[in-house]
Amino acid sequence: MLLPYAPWLCWLIPIIGTAVTPLVGVIRRKFSGYLAVLSIGVSALFSFSMIPDIYFGTAPSDLTIPWISNSIIQVGVLVDSLSVLMASVITCIGFLVTVFSVAYMQEEPSLARFWFLIQLFIGGYVVIVMADNLLFMFIGWEIVGICCTGLAAFWYKDSNKAHMGLKTFLILQVADVLLLASILIIYAYSNTLNITELSKNNNWMGELSRSGLLFVTALMFFGGAVGKAAQFPLQEWLPDALAASPSSFNALTECLAGPFLMARVLPIFHQASLMGYSGMINFFLVMTFMGALTAVISALIAMTQANIFKVLSYGISSVIGYMMAAFGLAGLMTDMSWGYLAGTFLLTVDAFVSALLFLTAAYISYAVGSDDLHHMGGFKSRIAHRSMEVGALALGGIPPLSGFWCTNWIQTVAWDLAEEAGIKGQFILMISSYVVFALLIVGAGITAFYGLRMMGLVFSSEEKVPKKIPSLMRISLVATLAITMFLDFLALLLIPSFNKFLLPLLETLTFSNIVDVLIYIVPSISTVLTCVAVAVGGYPAYQVYVARRVNPVKLIERHRFLGKIHGFLWNRFYIDALYYKVADFFGRSSKLVYKYLECSIDALNYGVAGFFRRLSSVLYKYPELRGIDALNYFLAHWVTLFARRFRKTQTGVLSYNMLTAFVGVIMLIALLLLFGGVIP
Repeated sequence: MLLPYAPWLCWLIPIIGTAVTPLVGVIRRKFSGYLAVLSIGVSALFSFSMIPDIYFGTAPSDLTIPWISNSIIQVGVLVDSLSVLMASVITCIGFLVTVFSVAYMQEEPSLARFWFLIQLFIGGYVVIVMADNLLFMFIGWEIVGICCTGLAAFWYKDSNKAHMGLKTFLILQVADVLLLASILIIYAYSNTLNITELSKNNNWMGELSRSGLLFVTALMFFGGAVGKAAQFPLQEWLPDALAASPSSFNALTECLAGPFLMARVLPIFHQASLMGYSGMINFFLVMTFMGALTAVISALIAMTQANIFKVLSYGISSVIGYMMAAFGLAGLMTDMSWGYLAGTFLLTVDAFVSALLFLTAAYISYAVGSDDLHHMGGFKSRIAHRSMEVGALALGGIPPLSGFWCTNWIQTVAWDLAEEAGIKGQFILMISSYVVFALLIVGAGITAFYGLRMMGLVFSSEEKVPKKIPSLMRISLVATLAITMFLDFLALLLIPSFNKFLLPLLETLTFSNIVDVLIYIVPSISTVLTCVAVAVGGYPAYQVYVARRVNPVKLIERHRFLGKIHGFLWNRFYIDALYYKVADFFGRSSKLVYKYLECSIDALNYGVAGFFRRLSSVLYKYPELRGIDALNYFLAHWVTLFARRFRKTQTGVLSYNMLTAFVGVIMLIALLLLFGGVIP
C-alpha cells in the first residue's frame, strides 16, 4: 500500500540526510554511515510501498505542486510503472551498497564527505526517475553527474585520480550541454516541459519537423543519454572513473540513467515516427547502431584489461549497448512493446547483476589489496566465487540465466524488424536490422570470453591468504547474491508479470504467460546463433584462463598478429588516446591563440591606451592649462580688477546714489527712444 507522500519522500529523505551528515559526523565519525544506511533504507521502503498500487492500478496518476506560484514551470513527480520500478531498483541497490560501504570505508578519514556524496547521489538519481518534467529531471541529472565526479576524484591528493575526476566531469558536460539544448528547444516549441503533456500533445513535434529541427533535437537528447550511459564514443570516462573512485561505490553506477531516460521519452518519439515526421527513422537507426556498436566495442576492450573494475565497466557499457539497441529497434517497429519490454527488463535485471559483480570485485579487491586481475589469482572464497559465477554467467548469456533470455529477446526483435521491413519494401531498414542482429550475436560471444577470462584469472591459481573481511560486507554481498539469483534463475517466470506491470505504458499485453515467452524466444534463429557464439567465445577463454592448457603470453609471442590485436584492444581502440590528442590540440591551439591573437589584441589595447594617455597629457598641457585655464584666470583677473575699481564708485552718500539712479533712468529712456522701434 502506498505510504503517505511516498513519491516525494523517496528522494527527499536521502537529500535531507545529505544536509545532516556533516553535523552528525562531527559528533562521531561512524554515525554518518549509520545515518546513510537509515536514510537510504527508509527511501527504499517508501519506493517499494508504491509497487502494489502500480501493479493493481490504484496509484494516483499525478502528483504535482507548483515550483513558483502561478508559474508555467512546475515541479512534480510522475507516479507510473517505469518511475516506481526504477526508484525501487536504485534505492534497493543503494541500500545494499551502503551497508557494504559501512565496513569497506570504515578506515577512511573522509567519511563525512563520502556519505554526503553517496546520499546526494541516491537522492539525485531518484529525482531523475520520479520527475514529471524535463527541467526537474535535468536538475537530478546534474546532481548525479557532480556526485560521480566528486567520487571519481575522492582521493584528490593522488594527482592521477584527481585528473580522472576532471576527465569525468568534462566528458559528462559535453553530453549534458546537448541534453540541455534539446530540452530548451522542446520548451520553445511546446511551451511545456511536463512529460505527460508532451506525450499527449503532438503539435510541437509537427512544428519541430516542419522547421527541420526534430531530428537534430532528438539526436541531441540522445547525446545526453550517450554520455551518462557510457556509449560509443563517450564511454571512456566510465572505466577510469570507476577505477579511481572508492570501489564500494562502483555498484552504484550512474550509467543506467541513460537507458532510463530513453525509455522515458521513447513513447513520445515513437509517436513522431508513426506520424511520419521526417528524420525519426534515421534517429532510431542511429540509436540502434550506436547501441550495437558499443555492445561489440566495449566487450572487445574488456577482453584485454587487467584492472577488474575496468573490465566490469566496459562490460556494463556493453550491456547498456544492448538496452539502447532494444529501444532503437522498438522505435523502428510499428508495435514498440517488444523492444521496449526487452530493453526495460534487461535494464532492471542487469542493475542487480552489475551491482553483484562490482560488489564481488570490491570484496576481492579488499581481501587481496589489489585491483589487478593478475594479482587476484588464487583467491578462495565460496561467497565471492558463487557471486562471480552467477554474475559472469548471466552477463555471458548462459542459459537459463537472465542474460540468455534478454539477449535472445533483443536479437529476436532485430530479426523481426528485418522481416517487417522486408514486407514493407524498406530495403535499407531490412539490411540495417540484419547488421544489428549480427553485431548483437558477435557481442554475446565476446561477452562470454571476457566473463570466463575474468573468472579464470581471479580463481584459477595458487591459493592466497586473504585479508579478514568484515561481516557487514559479507552480509551485503550475500543479500545481493540472493536477489540476483532470484531474478536470474526465475527470469523466464518473471517476464509475464513484468509485462503486466508495464502494461499501462504499453497498452499491449505482449506475453500473457510463460508459453508465449518460450514460443517467441526459443524457436528463433537467435537462440541457435547465440549458443554458437557463446561456445565460440567461451571455449578459448576456458582453455586459456580456466583450464590453463594454453599460455596466453607464449601464444601472443608465437602469433604476431594476435599481439597487434591485443595491443589495439589494450589501448582501447585508441579512443582514449584520441581524446587526449584532441585535448592536447585544443591546449596547444589555445596557447597559440593566446600568444599571437590575444597578446596582439592586448598589445593593441595597451598601445591605444598609451596613445590616448599621451594625447591627453599633451591636451592637458597646451589647450587646457595654457589655453582654457589661462583664459579663465585672465578673465577672472580682469573682472576682479574691474570690480575693485568699480567698487570705488560706491561712496555710500545717498545723494550720489540718487543722482546715479536718475542718470541711469534717463539713459534707459534714451535707449528705448533710439532703439525701441528696431527691437521686434
